[in-house]
Amino acid sequence: MSRHTVIITGATKGLGRETALAFARAGHRVLGLYANDDAAAEKLRVDLRPLSDDSEVIRHDVTRENVELWSRPEIERAESLVLINNACAPFAPQPFHLLRWEDFESGLAVGLKGSWLCARAVLRPMARAGRGTIVNVLTTALHGLPPKGFAAYATAKHAVRGLTLALAAEYAARGVRVFSVSPGFMSTALTAGWDARLVEAIRAGAPETMPADAARRILELVTDAATPGQGEDHRI
Repeated sequence: MSRHTVIITGATKGLGRETALAFARAGHRVLGLYANDDAAAEKLRVDLRPLSDDSEVIRHDVTRENVELWSRPEIERAESLVLINNACAPFAPQPFHLLRWEDFESGLAVGLKGSWLCARAVLRPMARAGRGTIVNVLTTALHGLPPKGFAAYATAKHAVRGLTLALAAEYAARGVRVFSVSPGFMSTALTAGWDARLVEAIRAGAPETMPADAARRILELVTDAATPGQGEDHRI
């Protein structure tokens, strides 16, 4: 089995945390990036330590360039590099007419710009090695009409879907697999403050996705050589 160096954005909570733990349990090195919750970051450090002693949790704002981070030897010289763009801006569902442009901007800054910056940073070592994997986390809300109140969130995720296709078109032939994954609704820190009636309505419409289950599926897709990585989207 190849041992991957796995960079995960938004790694300290919800799906990001479960994905970090899943890869570490499987013997891979994890570099978990987070924005600002130091307590959650420390908890992840403690939980990763017995699983993978060279894994790290690093504070990094994905919306900003950071040459020092991306020039680290464990990234530049990694034999098999994986990037999982999971970070998502916090939001609360609201009717479209109540949204401000700033609500769209925050989702695009973290989801689209953050994914673009991180992908751009890892493409050079991936292309040099002739291998690598980029996974963008989307949502089943992109399949058909999204739930009411999710205009800003869905817009940002559709933009990341476009980025996924563009990256695959340019880099799949150079050995870089690129694909997206679409989990359903998950009960996480992001959704904890939402109106309970809305959450129940979402749950009534489709099965809830457990973050640990989605993380295991991401691990399977990344480590399976048969995964095409040609820009496809996998429902998880």
